[in-house]
Amino acid sequence: MAIIDTPSRKEPTVRHPNRRRLLSTLLGLSALSAALIVPTGASASTVAATTTATTTATTCDEGRWPGRVQGKPVAFTSGGRAGDYLWHDANGWHLRVTHRGSAKVVFTGKIVSDTALSVKGYHLESGDKFQLSADLKILTYRFTNYGHTDGIDFRTACATRLWVRGSMAGVKLPVGRIWVGRAGHHPLQNPFVILRTS
Repeated sequence: MAIIDTPSRKEPTVRHPNRRRLLSTLLGLSALSAALIVPTGASASTVAATTTATTTATTCDEGRWPGRVQGKPVAFTSGGRAGDYLWHDANGWHLRVTHRGSAKVVFTGKIVSDTALSVKGYHLESGDKFQLSADLKILTYRFTNYGHTDGIDFRTACATRLWVRGSMAGVKLPVGRIWVGRAGHHPLQNPFVILRTS
């Protein structure tokens, strides 16, 4: 597209933009279009993964969450103490649930972000579910656990806060059954909020 300047009372001057700049703009628009195209029938989590991954990679440092939430809890083992294990690392956020024995235990919860989330399941079996709201900011899950590990991995784009609530067998988890970060910190209450440090 040409840029036209119209100086007063002179012949219009037509200038052509730099071809490299034009090509780079067109390539950028193509990449953006490709990122927004999702196959018909794709789930909300697929849409979130496509759009949020682009935002996270280009505009936000995923690592600016408090040091207390960094790293997988040392106490976490498959078939270990029953509860929720939550942590952050260079790949985003991770939530795992487990319990001792092989009895059926249902874990449910909700995570709310102030920006869109992208999410994928971890070791989920038939009957395990997670869902994102239409605005991609509310993540709910329901895992039927038989003593191994179920979970989700998610990214928060440029969120400044996460609100987290967890339950086991229909009862809100006591804070001693929620481990956060490598040291396994327990929140002061359930639900609880994690704020980005900057």
